[in-house]
Amino acid sequence: MRHTGSKDRLSRKFGEILSGMPDFEISKRPYPPGQHGQKRSKSSEYGGLLHEKQKLRLSYGISEKQFSNYFQKANKVKGPTGEILITLLETRLDNVVYRMGFTSTLSAARQLVSHGHVLVNGKKIDIPSYPVKAGSEISLREKVAKLDVVKEALKNNPQVLDYLKVDKDACKGKLVAMPNRAQVPVIINERLIVEYYSR
Repeated sequence: MRHTGSKDRLSRKFGEILSGMPDFEISKRPYPPGQHGQKRSKSSEYGGLLHEKQKLRLSYGISEKQFSNYFQKANKVKGPTGEILITLLETRLDNVVYRMGFTSTLSAARQLVSHGHVLVNGKKIDIPSYPVKAGSEISLREKVAKLDVVKEALKNNPQVLDYLKVDKDACKGKLVAMPNRAQVPVIINERLIVEYYSR
């Protein structure tokens, strides 16, 4: 089941702004939300593994089942499973749209895709989990590209990641290459996630 509650509470729970979450001053309340948020609690080894897994899953806003399926897929590919997992998640269509700056949040990017406003190599794709391949061009439908919310998102997103190329005026971009772990701006210890599923 996907999380549909407060994004701020999630970010406070994990002590950092998760991917796709709106910015806010977490330093003002650097403790988990809720009545007992300020109490120091000890975490078991399992709790630490679960925490890291949940943090990555919620960063990409997907369900438990989807996340498990991605892990199984990554586990079948030759190479470091944790890094492959992050690459698979990072190249979901909804996430690529968000990273290109066409929306201010990941959930808004998912909505754009679901409503058929996103084109991949000129073809409408309305599946948020669609895997974007290196060299693919992502663009927005013309009527959507003219919306103020899209223009505002592009204006407030000056950073373009190394594996992306974006033409803000034309509202299109390209996944230049599959991202490697060092290029993905997600603060996570993927080895703990591998340990979680290896128990």
